[in-house]
Formats: sequence, C-alpha cells, structure tokens
Amino acid sequence: MRYAIIENERYARENLQQIVSRLRPAWLLAFTAASVEESIACLKEHSDVELLFLDVELVDGSCFDILRSVEIQIPVIFTTAYNQYALQAFRLNSVDYLLKPITQSSVEEALNKLESLSSHLPRDYRPLVESVKTGPRNRILVTSGDNYSFLAVDQIAWFVSEGKYVGVIQRDGRHRMTDFANLQEVTEQLNSEDFFHLARNIVTSIHSVAKVSKFFAGRLKVTLRAGSVEEHILVSAARRKEFLNWLGGKSSD
Repeated sequence: MRYAIIENERYARENLQQIVSRLRPAWLLAFTAASVEESIACLKEHSDVELLFLDVELVDGSCFDILRSVEIQIPVIFTTAYNQYALQAFRLNSVDYLLKPITQSSVEEALNKLESLSSHLPRDYRPLVESVKTGPRNRILVTSGDNYSFLAVDQIAWFVSEGKYVGVIQRDGRHRMTDFANLQEVTEQLNSEDFFHLARNIVTSIHSVAKVSKFFAGRLKVTLRAGSVEEHILVSAARRKEFLNWLGGKSSD
C-alpha cells in the first residue's frame, strides 16, 4: 500500500507517519505535504497513491481547494482539530476521520475499517467533493457563555473574523460567537447567492447591505446595517464588478 499524508502541522505530520509505520511497516509513504499548492502538485505526480490522509485546514487554504482541483478516486481518511457538524459528512462519505491529537488506537481503528471495507469502496470519489462542502446550510451553531444554541441563517447579518474566532452579528444587532474556524469555512458552507466575502474580516448577508455608493478611484462604499449597528466597508476597484454581480444575482464568470 502506497499512502500520502497532507497535514498542516509538522509535528502532527511526523506523528502520523510514525504511527502508520508501526502499524503497517510494509506500507510505503509516497509523499507528505503541508499546503494546497504542494499537495496538488504531488497528487498529480504520484498517481500510484492508494490511500490519502487529508488534513482539513492547510497553510494556504483547505482540503476543499485540493478536492476541487484534483479528481480523488482513492480512499480518504480526514484529519481535523474541529469536532463539529462537518465531521458527520466526512464519516459518511470517506473511510473515517481522525480527531487531533491523533493517537495510535484511532489510526489503527481507521486502518482496520479501511481494510474491512476495501472490497466495497466506490471507485468514483467525485461525490465526496460535493458532500464535504457541507453546504448550503440553513442554520449554524452559536455560543453565548457556556450555552449552545442554533441560529437560522436568514437571521444572520454578517460574520466577522475576531482573531482565532469567528463572530456573527444577527439582523437585530446582537453579537454571538460561532464554531467556524475561519471565514473561508463560512463561504464554503453557506449559499454564495446570499453571502459574500466583502472584506478581509467580513462575510456579509445580502439582506444586510443597506446602501452602496460610488467612491473615489473606482471603489465602492458599502454600508451594512443590523439593528442599530452599522459597518462601512470600502470595496476595491478590482473587486467592484464581482461585488456588483453578486448584488444583482448575476454570475461573475
């Protein structure tokens, strides 16, 4: 068996390699990679890989970027630090997932599962690409103190990146915390017709765009409103067409 490890963290990458070597010493490691760009190149070069360990979050993007660029027709075992709703989709449509920190027992269980299912695995893994996107969603998980609850997507004004966390402003102006890892995950899981990555730290709902005005040097000034809360964002000239296409419900292609 020739396998590959795509993993964001060096320690986790080396740890997983050592565990697999102990459990299946006859297996050959084809390559390791930490980024989307490197992974795509390696997968195209090593067409004989038979199993892929795939981290969800990478240094320059996510595993979804790889799956959109390379047709995966081999078993995949996902690795992730985030134990949330997406994991159910991974479990149903891949061999298994490993929750970090990865242990020898969890790897052994996944490999045993792989070997027991090997004769039944589908050869065409294209459905995996769509299913792991886990979107579009109609509700999200939010937290307030020690309490969890759900929030309907149509009640969201915008998402805001706050350091290591992603917050959400509701349409009534209230602020909550989400369990999204970053804004890229937000855009991957919500309907692109309703949500737009407006600024580096903001993904907005179409319903919260209160005003759009022409601004100096071809830019746009966008006013977002949620209850009594307002945000004013400048959209660059380079992204002007993309934003206006989205605002009018038109493809930007």
